Amino acid sequence: MGYRNLSETIADLEKHGMLKRIDTPLSADLEIGSIQRRVYEKQGPALLFTNVKECGFPLLGNLFGTLDRTRFLFRDTLSAIDNLVKLKINPAEAL
Repeated sequence: MGYRNLSETIADLEKHGMLKRIDTPLSADLEIGSIQRRVYEKQGPALLFTNVKECGFPLLGNLFGTLDRTRFLFRDTLSAIDNLVKLKINPAEAL
């Protein structure tokens, strides 16, 4: 499967309960960073800040905040990546 863009990734995370939308207006300078750090320390969900003050686009944080979520995101390509890493370590395996 894989994702064609970040929007598909966000939709999939939201569908599986791994993303929290935050619509409250927040400052990117201090507020969002503080929230992001606390959620990361608690192994929380990915965060989509949809109303960033003085910013024309949303902000996505904590996307790869846990090993389980990272595995989930790369579930379709993890074995291919693993094979490429093995080949880089020992190119003779390709033969």
